Amino acid sequence: MWYNFERMTKNYRLVYEIVREQTRGAHLAPADVFTLAKKKRQGIGFTTVYRALARLRELGLVSEISVPGAESAYYETAGPAHAHFRCEECGAIEDIDYALDPNVVKEIARKHAIAVRDVSLSLRGKCRRCTDRAASPAK
Repeated sequence: MWYNFERMTKNYRLVYEIVREQTRGAHLAPADVFTLAKKKRQGIGFTTVYRALARLRELGLVSEISVPGAESAYYETAGPAHAHFRCEECGAIEDIDYALDPNVVKEIARKHAIAVRDVSLSLRGKCRRCTDRAASPAK
């Protein structure tokens, strides 16, 4: 997606750069973004960060992830479709290389006479680390 970054305020650009700097698979809560932004620009406020995330989401530059059981929404750089997994034990959120088949989405839309704009798929359970830790004998 093309966007004229010169027209974006310096605070919004900062928030976008913070999200974009994260490695693929990193998921930041608004509080995480605020903490990182505060280190780079002392006077930035939480409300500014929150509004910037909302605007960047509207522009399609970041994705908002709502995972059941998580304390808040998380944000990541917009990219290819994928699912998310949340560990119910440690709270970790991981990217899962999976997307619903577009034909399935089209069929659901047709069957229910709806227009699907976006698909968000999340899974939950126990991550590998927690599963391994549970299987290891206590020391």
